[in-house]
Amino acid sequence: MDVAALTILVFGMVIVGSGLTGLLAPQLLLTVLGITDSGSATQLFLMATSQASLAMGLYYILASVNETRIFFQWSVPLRIINFLVFAVMIPLGIAPTQWLLVAGLELAGALATAIALASKSDITYNPFHVLRIASLTLALIGGILAFKPFGIYGSASTFLLISSAGMIYTYRRFAPAIPDPSQ
Repeated sequence: MDVAALTILVFGMVIVGSGLTGLLAPQLLLTVLGITDSGSATQLFLMATSQASLAMGLYYILASVNETRIFFQWSVPLRIINFLVFAVMIPLGIAPTQWLLVAGLELAGALATAIALASKSDITYNPFHVLRIASLTLALIGGILAFKPFGIYGSASTFLLISSAGMIYTYRRFAPAIPDPSQ
């Protein structure tokens, strides 16, 4: 898998996470995005767009795994257009300032993919490192989600619990090779 495919994979995973959050905890996503109207029509629309986000994230993941280069190339200008549209919504008063998170994610993902496409660097798949990074990512998300109900100490504890469990599992599953000093 090359770096461009990795950027698409990460972007797809973020979109899937966002879609799942909107489906399973729509109130949480509304709060994060700064949307105060939480009526049933708003939640219904959010859940419908979250399902679309989930599907789109899966397209990104499938494109990355299959290294569909044309998809990578077309995603860059389309995500830049998304950034422009989302960013313009804020000064027009259509979206709250938290919407910059969505716009920024689109721009950061597009730029990362564009730079990776230009570099054409290859990476090697190392399950140990992948699980380690996934563990820390899950721990960070868990810590962020635990912040509001449990405060800073609960958030830090959640992060440490999830990351420790993930690291222990990673080391047991894919123990790194330790060089033999006698040789």
